[in-house]
Amino acid sequence: MSPARRREDLVRTTLRLFSERSPERVSPEDVAAAADVSRALVYRYFSDMDELRTAALRSAVDELAPRLAPPAGLPAAEQVRTALRAFISFAEEYAPAYTALLRGGSKVSTERTEALIDEVRGQVLELLAERSGTEPPSPRALLAMRCWISAVESAVLIWIEERPMPAGELADWLLDQLLAMVGASGAGEAGAFTARHIG
Repeated sequence: MSPARRREDLVRTTLRLFSERSPERVSPEDVAAAADVSRALVYRYFSDMDELRTAALRSAVDELAPRLAPPAGLPAAEQVRTALRAFISFAEEYAPAYTALLRGGSKVSTERTEALIDEVRGQVLELLAERSGTEPPSPRALLAMRCWISAVESAVLIWIEERPMPAGELADWLLDQLLAMVGASGAGEAGAFTARHIG
């Protein structure tokens, strides 16, 4: 196996382990065992677990980005709904990692992982802004969108732990929250955004 493919295999193995348990509970020894390689080989490619963890999370973010790009041609509300369903599915797939990263005080939350999370937030904000019907959205509308993104993160975290409703229903509810929050921003274009999407 070439060095590039070996490194990729170690990253994918780490991600698979992250789908089964929290990243803080995954060690280089666990990765080596799951990849059927020696511990020394893992350290040949990654200096420590923080570097391997960041590489795996970077891979996950790269995997998420195309999922958040909804098919063209759908009404704006349906595009956001599609992106929501993709995000919920992704969070469910990597539930232990998602929970560890977003829960305050997590040992796996570092400056590098926070930067990756902020990158996803930026992608979602860009998606919303592009579909708001105004360029650029008003400061109030942008603030509402940013607050909604935080609400989505928290709601999905609760949903993963408690499962109070089906995933599709959660996506619909979160879309309703977006429309309400942006509509309550008081800006003229925010009202147009809401009217454009309802129904």
